[in-house]
Amino acid sequence: MKSFFPLIRAEWRLLSFGFAMTFASSFGQTYFIALFGGEIRADLGLSHSEFGAVYSAATLVSALLLLKTGVLIDRMDLRAYAYLAIFSLAVGGLLLSAAHSLALLFLAMLIMRQAGQGHVGMAGATAMVRYLPHEKGKANALAGIGFSVSEAILPTLVVALLGLVGWRASWVTWSLALAILLPLAVRYLLRGHDQRHRDYLESMQAGGNSEGQQSPDGQRQWTRDEMLRDPLFYLFMPALLAQPMLFTGFMFHQVHLVEAKGWSLTIWGSLYTLYALTSISMKLLTGMLVDRFGAIRLVPFVCLPMGLGLAILGSANGLWVAVVFLVLLAMTIGSYATLSSPFFAEKYGTLHLGSIKSVTTAAMVFSSAIAPVLMGWLIDAGISMETQAWGAVSYVLLAVALARVASRRTLAA
Repeated sequence: MKSFFPLIRAEWRLLSFGFAMTFASSFGQTYFIALFGGEIRADLGLSHSEFGAVYSAATLVSALLLLKTGVLIDRMDLRAYAYLAIFSLAVGGLLLSAAHSLALLFLAMLIMRQAGQGHVGMAGATAMVRYLPHEKGKANALAGIGFSVSEAILPTLVVALLGLVGWRASWVTWSLALAILLPLAVRYLLRGHDQRHRDYLESMQAGGNSEGQQSPDGQRQWTRDEMLRDPLFYLFMPALLAQPMLFTGFMFHQVHLVEAKGWSLTIWGSLYTLYALTSISMKLLTGMLVDRFGAIRLVPFVCLPMGLGLAILGSANGLWVAVVFLVLLAMTIGSYATLSSPFFAEKYGTLHLGSIKSVTTAAMVFSSAIAPVLMGWLIDAGISMETQAWGAVSYVLLAVALARVASRRTLAA
């Protein structure tokens, strides 16, 4: 932890900006919106499948739109981009509070997924790796704690506010708080950002950098089209998609999983404190490892703990399995959250990082939207969670092997 202190002292404003944006991205994430699912379905008279279909459709459209809108962070001032993302997320929340039809519900979900899971979170992560390149691992780890903190405190606040004012007034409250407080924080935390960004651009121009050329430190700055023509990109992606895809799939069906295993849902819920602590610890550890060894070298190993957890899940039923599974899952969650953005910065540069991450984020959103539906079909077809777990293990092993080949070829180049 001592290695983090100099960075915090020197860059606490930018780190706090990253933390705040990561925290605020929660308002467009699945876990937060799902807390209101029962009330929304009851109020609008929707079945589970109808509500899920609207949410999945909004998520998939959001992934497609992100391919176009993701480049904005490369073209706009960071403060203006952050304000736009924040206010869009707040507008989505206000629309949700007023939704009385499927069309308005879809529009609200679309805006919230696009702004929250997409742009608000992207603002924090991109700022860390773009402006703190030599300590991008630790910086992204510290900023990423914002999401873990939100997971720890927001559900309790949501339940309390729901009991007091109901779901519609709750969303008005959350949206107004977001629209008022966060822009003030951004204005304060990004004070003097003009000079930081000028220094960054000058460092790029000093090397005669343009599309496809190198920065002064010798790193090539790839465009999105060049990345898509890189065969190694497609070898890395299965490992990078494993966590969002498999985590979303198994967590979306966690109630069925708990029932199938014969566990107590109350005990399962209590394990999330251990899950959050493990995730935070792994974020910090991975941040130090990234800065020491590089994200490219670490990518093949990021989903191994989850793979081991899935193998244990498929092999036994005792309550200890729930503990070990969530701990190993949290290890991959924490590692992935810290490693993902530094990896793309190392592999493809930071000049076009927004447009590059728009592709990868869209792929992640798409995979996270498909997994619950696919697993639901398998459950309805009588395929056990144990069998699905072993299928997921097979995917993880293949993804690790492909990423290992891509990592070796990249480092040898």
